[in-house]
Amino acid sequence: MRIDKYLSNLGFWSRKEILKTIKEKWVYINDTICKKWEEKIVFWDKISINWLEIIYKEFVYVILNKPQNYVSSNKDEAHYKSYRELLSDCPYVNQLEIVGRLDVDTTWLLLLTNNWELIHKLIHPKKDIFKTYYVKSFDEISEKDIKKLENWVKIDDFITKPAKVKIVSGNEIELSISEWKFHQIKKMFFAINNEVVELHRINIWKIELWNLEIWKWRYLDDEEIEILT
Repeated sequence: MRIDKYLSNLGFWSRKEILKTIKEKWVYINDTICKKWEEKIVFWDKISINWLEIIYKEFVYVILNKPQNYVSSNKDEAHYKSYRELLSDCPYVNQLEIVGRLDVDTTWLLLLTNNWELIHKLIHPKKDIFKTYYVKSFDEISEKDIKKLENWVKIDDFITKPAKVKIVSGNEIELSISEWKFHQIKKMFFAINNEVVELHRINIWKIELWNLEIWKWRYLDDEEIEILT
């Protein structure tokens, strides 16, 4: 990929600013001054601009521990900040898209990438990629309710696929679902005459937060990327 195109895709600088920066010899590729805007870069080249180091990656995979009151939108909405505010120190932030949004009051795992083929794979309804959530409800969850969740419930005009349920306590479960419907878990609990009062995403497939603190983000390691791809 050309150096000017890649830097433009990052979203930090305009094309005009990039060309000017290259002309003024502020751009380095592997510690060598970049002299031409059309110079090609390859996988894992090290790029430095005004002492900001960027490693060229064709695909980027990031996991974020999202707190409440941040929207899963690339821009602020109403009085809520975008999740991108929490990724301001990630040089690839403007390339990334979310794999499955979280509501403003739902927390924990957000998976982000610029690999559109992977996004399609993970959210395609026929792939049956399970996501697990911790759910705390207003009322206790009966055995009858659990059987309904494990078989199917009707939300809007949609019949859910069988879910997986692990009981934590009387009104707390870990719920694994394979669809990505809007407000799905909240609607599933409404269908069993209950209400979600606390909701957190624990994992997507085998990808988990591990010890990542709330508000923090990290790159996926090679083993996690291999699992996904």
